[in-house]
Amino acid sequence: MPTKQIDVFLRDEYLRSYSIVLGFVNAPIFDQDYVDRARTQMQADGWSAEEVRQARFVVREDD
Repeated sequence: MPTKQIDVFLRDEYLRSYSIVLGFVNAPIFDQDYVDRARTQMQADGWSAEEVRQARFVVREDD
């Protein structure tokens, strides 16, 4: 299954990385799909909607 690392930054400060696995099999997967999942995870982790909106993301291949 496609896995990528999403590095999250807020106000130019590194917050954390999420390892995102998407289970789509017969559909195209775009970097934005991974970013959307990371935003959802940030909200689940307790970040405010404003912080999630301001966050910046770097998508990279899983090592």
